[in-house]
Amino acid sequence: MRRMCMCMCVCNIYFSLYIKNATSLSELRVISEKHSSMLQTAGCYRFMRTLEDKKKVVADYIQWYFTYQNHLSIQSFREGLATLDFLNTLEQHPSLFFSFMCYAETRVAADHVENIFHVQFGPPGSSRRQEETRVISYWQDYLLSVEERNGSLSLEDILMFATGLREIPPAAMQPKPRLLFQTTSRFPVADVCANTIN
Repeated sequence: MRRMCMCMCVCNIYFSLYIKNATSLSELRVISEKHSSMLQTAGCYRFMRTLEDKKKVVADYIQWYFTYQNHLSIQSFREGLATLDFLNTLEQHPSLFFSFMCYAETRVAADHVENIFHVQFGPPGSSRRQEETRVISYWQDYLLSVEERNGSLSLEDILMFATGLREIPPAAMQPKPRLLFQTTSRFPVADVCANTIN
């Protein structure tokens, strides 16, 4: 079902692009005639008098697809949110849910990167633990240095190396990123599937 929905969405995007990218009136008429059944279903089929008519057709089609075609899905989503009175609470206090429900680009800071990684130390009191503590202080200094420099390497690049993501998602990362210590290599090795740096 999900694959079919994705296919339909991609097909509709390409269809809109075909119309939008038409360079002549005759090409626009051929495209609209070829896809007349889809345009009629959307209620935006019309005779193309000028090349500028394509803008109105594309706008009407996109509005139909995202508003009316997906109305049942949107309604089902609203009903799901209404369980346990979540929708009502969301409507009454939208600012409380903004950071979880809406995307806002935030600059990644050194303390953010440091705090998302869980460090797996060796046994307390061991010589290995002392070495790991020293390495962590270098790690913290390195993050601060990258943050202050604005050079070719950024904190987003470090995050991408470790997790495959350029920013921290609002709902946290799963699995939780970890810093592991290894003695087989002088250079860090990342596993983006497990969100680890060795």
